Amino acid sequence: MARIIMIGNRKGGVLKTTTTVNLGYELSKLGKKVLVIDFDSQADATKFFTSTDKEFYIGNALLDRKFDIEKTIYKAEIKDTEQDNLHFIPSRGGDVMTKLDIDMISLPRREERLKLQLEKIANKYDYILIDTNPGTSVLGLNAVMAATEYIFPTEYKEHSLDGVETLLEHIQDVKFIEEDEIKFLVVPSKIAKSEKRAIAYGEGYLKSRWVENTSKTTIWARSLFTEAEFEHEPASITNPGHVAASFYKKLAMEVDNA
Repeated sequence: MARIIMIGNRKGGVLKTTTTVNLGYELSKLGKKVLVIDFDSQADATKFFTSTDKEFYIGNALLDRKFDIEKTIYKAEIKDTEQDNLHFIPSRGGDVMTKLDIDMISLPRREERLKLQLEKIANKYDYILIDTNPGTSVLGLNAVMAATEYIFPTEYKEHSLDGVETLLEHIQDVKFIEEDEIKFLVVPSKIAKSEKRAIAYGEGYLKSRWVENTSKTTIWARSLFTEAEFEHEPASITNPGHVAASFYKKLAMEVDNA
């Protein structure tokens, strides 16, 4: 049965999509069967895995309970090569995801639709990763309800750490559980080694707040991630020999051993 992991933070720009794409790819390289679901209205994760528009997207499975979710699943294409262990369900850009969110408001069991659809395919994957946007939405509620665990990328900045706190409170409210019942991992991300004051603040905050839930892996700020985003490919494909290419390899091993 798949581990269903939502990647989120209420603050934008903290490498949520970068984490989703790179973690998914590196887990697939460990021999794991991985499905990435793109819930972001900008469809950034989708752009990493295909250069063409697909016939179906996540909205088809959410709006119609009888729709076969497997029709929305495609093999990821990395450098024009289909990946056997890495699949994805695309989002769509423009206003499509906003309209989807509005259309779902009036539907029965609107917050559970992703969870119910994933129950049909969960035995086919080791990991299902859900890339989310920062805001509150029906789609966000679906991601929270469907996930069995959570990864929160965060910078060492007040607004970013507050974004983790807010999302944790939201998960507790939605699932009627306490924080110690949530399986989650906080991942320091986009951390600049030159910003000593921010590092001291961030490390102190995590030690006092989530010492048992902070990853051993730090995603240091490197230009490679910007280059990889331009190329729409995982960092270890863009420059395999770069030190930053190892960051998500380490995180994948850490997640897989958790």
